Amino acid sequence: MSLVAVYDALKEAKISDHKATAAIEALEASRDEQRLRNIEERIGNLQTEMVETRGRVTLLAWMVGVSIALALANLTMTGAILLRLAS
Repeated sequence: MSLVAVYDALKEAKISDHKATAAIEALEASRDEQRLRNIEERIGNLQTEMVETRGRVTLLAWMVGVSIALALANLTMTGAILLRLAS
C-alpha cells in the first residue's frame, strides 16, 4: 500500500493533518529501517558465501599444486628409468 493512499485514508477518517503526516513519517521510517535490515542481512549472507568460496579456491589451488608435483615426479622417474635402460 502506498503512503499516499494511507495518508488519504487517514484524512478521510477525519484525522488531523499533523497526526496524519506524523503517522506517514513513522511508516516511512519503519520502511527505511526494514530496508536497512534487509541490506545488512544480504551483506552478511554475501560475506559468508565469500568465505566459503575462498576456502574452496584454496582447496582447489592445493589440489592443482599436488597434481603438478606428482606429474613432475612421474616425469623425473620416467626419465631416470629411460636413461638407465639406454645405458
